[in-house]
Amino acid sequence: MAKTKEQKNAMLKQYKDLLSNGRNYFVVDTDRVGMTQITELKKDLKESGATFHVVKNTLFKIAAQETDQPTKLQEIEDATGIVVCEEEPIGPAKALKKLQKAYEILKTKFGVLFGEIAEAEKVDQLADISSREELLAKLVGTMNAPLVGFMSTSRGNARQFVSTLSEIQKTRSE
Repeated sequence: MAKTKEQKNAMLKQYKDLLSNGRNYFVVDTDRVGMTQITELKKDLKESGATFHVVKNTLFKIAAQETDQPTKLQEIEDATGIVVCEEEPIGPAKALKKLQKAYEILKTKFGVLFGEIAEAEKVDQLADISSREELLAKLVGTMNAPLVGFMSTSRGNARQFVSTLSEIQKTRSE
């Protein structure tokens, strides 16, 4: 069904809003994707702070030109979706990769990270990075390790000292 001019203008405005504000996003091929997979993807992406939109290529290309996005967006073809990352892009990349493995669909075309083009391989590598929380937990564990080592060593020394005193007391009492 043909869109009215008002509907097209509304879609164009929506696309401009998605592309503005220096957000990170991934462009994916939605050619063989059903509603079940889209619903599952949207749910996973919502948990990681991202959204998914199926776009109309012609209007999306116009929005990309008007918001000074990389020129690679002018090359998109076929059914296209966009995963917009509101915050950090690692969680959404993990959710996308999970769905790609489960259904072997939603091929990543490329991504735009911090205003620069990231090829599909880089987006896949991004999914392999630990999340912020995991990295912070590893940092705290690393910082805590010397203290734990010191405490166990000092406890061992104290235990050995008490054991030695106990043996001395036994020998004197005999």
